[in-house]
Amino acid sequence: MSEKLSKQQIYDRIKATSKDSYILEEMQRLGFWQSGGQPTLSEILIKQEAAIEKELNELLAQDRKFSNREAMVLEMRKARMKAAKEKRVETKLKREQKRLDKAENWKLLQEKQILYLGEEVSKGLHYKEAAVNLLEKYNLPVFEDALALAKSMNIDLKALQYLAYNRKVSKINHYHTFELEKKSGGKRKISAPKPKLKEIQTWILENILHQIPYTIEAHGFVKERSIVTNAQPHVNKDIVVNVDLKDFFPTITYKRVKGLFCKLGYSEEVATILSLLCTYSEINETTLDGVTYYVQSGERKLPQGSPASPAISNLIVYKLDKKINGLAQKLNCSYTRYADDMSFSTTQENSSNISKLLYFTKKIIASEGFIVHPEKIHVMRKGMQQKVTGIVVNNKLNIDRNQLRKFRALLHNIEKNGWKDQKWGKAVHVINAIEGYINYVNMVNPEKGTLFKENLKNIIKLHGLPHIEKIIIPEKVTPIAVSLPEEKEETTVKQQSENWWNIF
Repeated sequence: MSEKLSKQQIYDRIKATSKDSYILEEMQRLGFWQSGGQPTLSEILIKQEAAIEKELNELLAQDRKFSNREAMVLEMRKARMKAAKEKRVETKLKREQKRLDKAENWKLLQEKQILYLGEEVSKGLHYKEAAVNLLEKYNLPVFEDALALAKSMNIDLKALQYLAYNRKVSKINHYHTFELEKKSGGKRKISAPKPKLKEIQTWILENILHQIPYTIEAHGFVKERSIVTNAQPHVNKDIVVNVDLKDFFPTITYKRVKGLFCKLGYSEEVATILSLLCTYSEINETTLDGVTYYVQSGERKLPQGSPASPAISNLIVYKLDKKINGLAQKLNCSYTRYADDMSFSTTQENSSNISKLLYFTKKIIASEGFIVHPEKIHVMRKGMQQKVTGIVVNNKLNIDRNQLRKFRALLHNIEKNGWKDQKWGKAVHVINAIEGYINYVNMVNPEKGTLFKENLKNIIKLHGLPHIEKIIIPEKVTPIAVSLPEEKEETTVKQQSENWWNIF
C-alpha cells in the first residue's frame, strides 16, 4: 500500500504542476484511468498543461527574484560565498594532506639519510657518488651513503648526525679542553674527545686511516717506528739540521681533511661526515641566565688529543714528505720527519748545500700550506752536541749527558733519603716519571736502561713504593693516557713501494 500523502505534500504537488495533472497521476496510480498503448488526447493535454504550468511558475519565480536588484545581488553573493567556502574547505583539506605527506616523506628521508649538518658544511651531502675503484684498490671500506657508514660504525643515523653536527652555538661540547705544560716552556692546548666520539674516531683510524701506507720519511705515530728510527739515519753525520713546523695540527683545517677523504675515493657526503667527526673548532664558553653555551670561534681543524689526528696529519703531508725527500736526495742529504719535527743530515763535503736546502725547504713547506717556526731552525755541526727528536746522534744513539747525570743523582738521593719530596720533571707522581724515563733510556740505550731498572728495583726493596695521593680531576677535564714506548729490539721497517699518492 502506498504511503498516504499529507495535505501539505498534496498542495506542493499541485503547485508544482496543476490540479488536473495531480488528479490524473492519482487516478492512474489508483487504477481509475486505464490507458493501454497510446495516451488519450485528454491525457496529453493535461500533461502539456502541467509542464507549461511548471515552466511558467519557474519563470515567474525568477522574474520576481530579478525584479528586486538588491535581492538578486544578495543571492549572487550568497552563492559566491558558498562556493568560496566550499573551495576553502577543499583547499585546506588538500594542504593538510600535503603537509602530512611531506612530514611523512621527511621522516622517511631522515631515517635513511643525513640532510643537514649545520651552516657552511651541508652543501655536498646530496652528492653520493664514490670512486669505488680507488677504494677497492687500497682495500678501503665502501659506503653507499651515510646510513651504510652509520651501520658500519655500529651506531644509528641520529647518533652519527649528533656527533658530526657543526653547531655555531650549542649547549653541548664533544671535547674536554685543557692545557699541558711543554718541556720547552709554554703550554700546549689539548682537546680530548669524549668517550663516544673517541670511539668513533678510533674506528675511523683503524678501519680507514691505517689501511693507507705512510711515507718512509714519516716516523711519528706509525707502527714499528719511533723517535729511535727517526734519529737513526742521522747518526755520525757532520751536519744535522732540525726544522719545526709551526702550529702543525691547527694548520690542517676541515677543508683539507675533507679533501683528503675525497681523494681517497669517498663520496662528498661520506667525506663531509668523516671530516666533521675528525675536526673541531675552538670553543668560547659563556653563561647566560644560568645556562652554559659553547660558541665556536674560528675554523674547524685537527684537534690535539684525537686518536685520528696523527694519522690524518701524516697523510696530509704525504706530498710534502715526497717533495722534501726529493730535494734532500738531490743535495745529498738524509731526511726524516717525526710529526712536526723535520730533520736533515749530511757530510762535510756537502756543507755548501745547507743554505740551498733551507731555502727550498721553506718554499716547499709554504707551497703545501704549512709554516716554518722561525725560532726552531737549528744547524748543528760535528763539534757540538747534535740532537734529533731529543736523542743525541753524534757518534751513536745516546741520551743527553746532563739529563743522565741529573737522573743518576735523583736515584741516589731517593736511595739514600727515601721518596719524600722527590721530583722528576713536572710529573705529579715521581714513580711514574721515573719509570717512563727509564723506558725511554732503555729504548735508546738498552745497556743503560737495564742498569737503571736494577737500580729502581733495589730502591723499591729498600723503601717500598711511594704513597700516591688520589687526584681529584675537575669535572670538565679528562686526562690523556700517555703510552710509553714498549721495550723491544730495534726493528727494520718495510714500506710498500707503491706510490699510491700518484692519484692526487
